[in-house]
Amino acid sequence: MSRLYLHCAICARQQADGLISGAAWGRLELPPDSRVQHPALRGSTLRACPSCIGGDPDWQNRLLNTLGIGAGGGFGLRAEPAQ
Repeated sequence: MSRLYLHCAICARQQADGLISGAAWGRLELPPDSRVQHPALRGSTLRACPSCIGGDPDWQNRLLNTLGIGAGGGFGLRAEPAQ
């Protein structure tokens, strides 16, 4: 059985997926019809690690810029902060 990993779309950090570890990661939902290729994309959700979201209140735009989309890319985004 292969182990599932969370993959940060900003810094490429990987961490084993689990209930406790996954709760600290930020989530950014892309529209289901968006066409983005990235190893951190799971379904329509991108993840960002606690280090990347902790020091940057604007981490959602930073994540989009990393993907080359930018904040004005016409996406209706839903971001969920870490809990």
